[in-house]
Amino acid sequence: MQNARKFRLALAASTVLAGSALSAPAFADGPNIVTTIKPVHSIAAAVMEGVGTPHILIDGAASPHGFALKPSQAFLLEGADVVFWVGPELTSSLEKPISSMADKAARVELLDLEGIEQLKWREGDQFDSHDHGDHDDHRHDDHGHDDHAHDDHDHDHDKTAEKHDHGHDDHDHDKDHAHDHDKHEHEEEHAAHDDHGHDHDHDKEHAHDHDEHAHEEEHAKHDDHGHDHGHDHAGGNDPHIWLNPENGIAIANAMATTLSEVDPANTDTYKANAKAFSEKVSGLEAEISAKLEPVKGQKFIVFHDAYHHFEHHYGIEASGAITVTPEALASAEQVAEIQSRVRDQNVVCVFQEPQFDSKLVNVVIEGSDAKVGVLDPLGTELANGPDLYPALLTSLADSLADCLKS
Repeated sequence: MQNARKFRLALAASTVLAGSALSAPAFADGPNIVTTIKPVHSIAAAVMEGVGTPHILIDGAASPHGFALKPSQAFLLEGADVVFWVGPELTSSLEKPISSMADKAARVELLDLEGIEQLKWREGDQFDSHDHGDHDDHRHDDHGHDDHAHDDHDHDHDKTAEKHDHGHDDHDHDKDHAHDHDKHEHEEEHAAHDDHGHDHDHDKEHAHDHDEHAHEEEHAKHDDHGHDHGHDHAGGNDPHIWLNPENGIAIANAMATTLSEVDPANTDTYKANAKAFSEKVSGLEAEISAKLEPVKGQKFIVFHDAYHHFEHHYGIEASGAITVTPEALASAEQVAEIQSRVRDQNVVCVFQEPQFDSKLVNVVIEGSDAKVGVLDPLGTELANGPDLYPALLTSLADSLADCLKS
C-alpha cells in the first residue's frame, strides 16, 4: 500500500511539472528564430550570441527580389518562434508563406519599426535632380515592441500599416493561435511569387494555390510598374534600411526587446548583446566617414537603387542607376542614354553587383574613362554571423573610396 501511494504521488508530481513546462516554454538551445537576408541574419546573430543561432532563408548569392521559397525551407517557418524580415516591400514573395506557415510565430516587419529612418524611393534612374532631403525622418507609427498580439492588446487589422504581428498568445504554445490574416494579405498583388514554386506537400493548413493565372497577373503588374518589388514605388519607402548604421542599431534594439518577451530567461544577454552591437557599429562611424570624405562630389552610377540609405547617411549620393529593376534587361535606348550620361557627366565609376551579370556594366562604360567597381548591399561573399554587418558597412565604404579615387 505504501509503495502504491508513493507511486501515485510521483505520478501526480510529474503531471504538474509537465503542465508547468507547457505553460512556460523553455528553450534548450534558444528560441527558433528565422531571418530573411544576410544583414538581418547578422544583426540577429549578434543579439542572440551565447543563446542560439538564427536561421536564414535568402543566403549566398540569392537575391531578395523575386525570391522563391524552397519546399525544404517551409519547416523553418512552421517551427519559428520569431520571424524577422524587412517586409513585403523587399520580399513580396514571402508575405503569404510567412503569414500562413509562421502563423504561431511573432512576425516583426523591420521597415515599420519605431526609430527607423525612412527614405522615399528615388523615381527613375537619374538621381541628381532629386531632393536628397526628402525623407520621413523616423517612424513613429505605434508599432513598437509593446504592440504584440497578446490577450491584453487590441490591434486594428484594417490598417495596412499593421506590421508588427505577433502570433503568440503570451507565447503559450498550447493555446489556439488562429489569426485572421485575410485583411493583412494583399490578395492578387503578391499572389504570384508566393504561389510560384511553393508546392510543399504539407497538410491542408499550409496548402497553396499554384495556378498559372496568378503567376501571369503578377508578372503583368511588374510590367506595368517597372519595379522589382512587386509594389508601386511612387510615394513608398525604400526598404534597404539596414544600410544606414543607425537603422541597424534600431533593429538590434528591437530584436532584443522581442527576444526578451519570447525568451525572458535570457533577457540580460539579449540587452547586453544589443548594447555591444550598438557600440561596435557606432565605433565605425568616424572610420567610414574619413574614408569617404576625400571622394565626396565624385560622380558614380550604381547598378540599381539599393544604396540610398548608405549614401544619404554619409553624404555621398549616386548620380543614377543602370536599372530600376535588377532582373529586367535595360533596352538598347536606355543603354545608349546611360552611356551618354557616363561620358557627358564625367562619371568616375560605375558599380556592378555580384548577384547580377556584369556584361551590362561593361557595355555602359564603353567609350568613357569610367572605372568599374563592385557594391554588394547584402554581403554575399561575407561569412554569415555577427561580424557580417559591420564588415558589410566597411566593405561598401572601401569599394566606393577605392573606385572614386582620381
